[in-house]
Amino acid sequence: MRAWLAALVFGVSAHAQTALSRDQSELLDSTRSLALQYSQSLPNFLCTETVRRSEDQFGGGRWRLIDTLKIKVTYSGREDYQLVTRNGVAAGGDYSSVGGAISAGEFGSRLADIFASESAAEFAWKGWGRVRRHRVAVYTYRIDGAHSRNVVRYGGQNEPGAKSITPGFHGEISVDPDSGHVLRVTLSADLPNGFPITDCSTWTEYDYRAVAGSTYLVPVESETKVVSGRYQASNHIAFDDYRKFGSDATITFK
Repeated sequence: MRAWLAALVFGVSAHAQTALSRDQSELLDSTRSLALQYSQSLPNFLCTETVRRSEDQFGGGRWRLIDTLKIKVTYSGREDYQLVTRNGVAAGGDYSSVGGAISAGEFGSRLADIFASESAAEFAWKGWGRVRRHRVAVYTYRIDGAHSRNVVRYGGQNEPGAKSITPGFHGEISVDPDSGHVLRVTLSADLPNGFPITDCSTWTEYDYRAVAGSTYLVPVESETKVVSGRYQASNHIAFDDYRKFGSDATITFK
């Protein structure tokens, strides 16, 4: 199960959809195959996430920076997040322990959830666009709540009033027509009335980066936005300093 965690956590509206042509269906089939293999195609690596967390307390567009987190991401078929610094001060512990809005899954689990057969996603053609200088084919998708595996959680697990649901979600994928790889993905949760979080959405963009002399498609930028009543929170994430494990590296998952 994938979880988008938050003390507050996770819309892109669905656009008019048209049926897929043969070429569009063939590209989507190629993209599905690549997306389901994506996590396994990555090498074991480390990278650094810089997370800038901001809030607008009253919904008037007056954003303020809450903090800046440095996260060490260890990838070995799955993601492990360790907090390194907070506002430039050394800090240890798991990323999920910092409180406030957080998110995870940029290294393939979101794509796998969209394309997994059990998700029963419905795709439609939107049109052509551009992502980071690349011409892309854009598809919309929707997954209903009965087939969703993504959790939206309000409050910490042991906090009074904490709630979690597994809603349906929708969004867009932007595909490189030459390679079939997804270069941008958006997700927006379909939240029910009465849930404390009233809107939550995220996007992630991918580009090619060198890791130990080879080039891989990896996340380079992401943003998650959450709304609860008038309150809004935004996390902007930059991914950099990709490097492969050295021969003496060890990995410990908690």
